[in-house]
Amino acid sequence: MRRMFIPLTAAACLSSPVDAFQARGGGSAPGIKACSILTRDLVEPFTENTRVLDLIPPEEETSGTSSACEYGVVRLQHTPAGPGGERTAPKEFEPLAGVGEKAFFRNNRNTYAELLVWSGAHYFTLQVSVPTGSTAEAIKPKTVALANAILRKLR
Repeated sequence: MRRMFIPLTAAACLSSPVDAFQARGGGSAPGIKACSILTRDLVEPFTENTRVLDLIPPEEETSGTSSACEYGVVRLQHTPAGPGGERTAPKEFEPLAGVGEKAFFRNNRNTYAELLVWSGAHYFTLQVSVPTGSTAEAIKPKTVALANAILRKLR
């Protein structure tokens, strides 16, 4: 009887934290993999030399229900949007019409064009590298088009 009590006690002690972790979403896989959304055809318009895309494959990162994909000069981060959650951005982001339910744009020192986008159950961010000799404002229309193409894939 004593031999059985110790393993049962140990199992009870270990299963509680694991169950709690999984209930918080820490043990669940993401619902959407960002690299399945950020495909080559979406990245090519931002890539000066498309052969680079053959040499360096997209890189996926997942954490809980969030997923990120770095592919060439574009990074997409997707997280499910909670119902009724606050949809605001830091003050350096400007409101942007024509993308999702709510969107914001930021010129990150002409190094990246950044977008924050909410639409239905989705929240994602985009960071697009600004080509040498260009500006974030100049690639803004293409970045908006990319965000809208991502939204179509998320529907």
